[in-house]
Amino acid sequence: MTTVDPNFADAAAREARRARLFARINKADAWFKVLGMAWMTPILRAVAGDNPKAQAREVWKLLGVPLLAIAIFLGLWATLAPRVQTSLGAIPGPLQVWEQVENLHADHVRTMQDAADFYARQDERNAERIANGQEPRYRSYTGAPTYYQQIWTSIKTVFFGFMLGTIIAVPLGIAGGLSQTANAAMNPLIQIFK
Repeated sequence: MTTVDPNFADAAAREARRARLFARINKADAWFKVLGMAWMTPILRAVAGDNPKAQAREVWKLLGVPLLAIAIFLGLWATLAPRVQTSLGAIPGPLQVWEQVENLHADHVRTMQDAADFYARQDERNAERIANGQEPRYRSYTGAPTYYQQIWTSIKTVFFGFMLGTIIAVPLGIAGGLSQTANAAMNPLIQIFK
């Protein structure tokens, strides 16, 4: 008779696998938090065999409460928006806003198709011109910018403004911090722009 439990090695191996699994889940948790998906961690822990009640509470806290808050906000918006009258009419509710999102997206798709058709016709004309021994003519599509294109233009404008401001302001701030003369020279301008 032996005093060693024959299932001890299996239990130790199983516990080691479980520890490695939870280590991987904890490592993934850092990425889930960055991606705004921290609610995935308690789900994975529950699937891996951790305390389901505690993990359900975590899922409720990380996913259920925010979804409930969004649902309450949308409900209040839908209920109260028609009651607010302005000189232009009632404030649109979530359904009217969603309809306009769909319209803006459809407009973008239609405009991009028009641009593709324009460039296809231009390529055909240029192929004919080249076949006739003439120089091809290239023109840019001049359709109105879509909502997505306007958003992208705004993002680029803000980014380059921030970059330009940083390139100018950081060296001037360092100079003003290191030199009282530079600080005295810049202070009136800083006060004006403040």
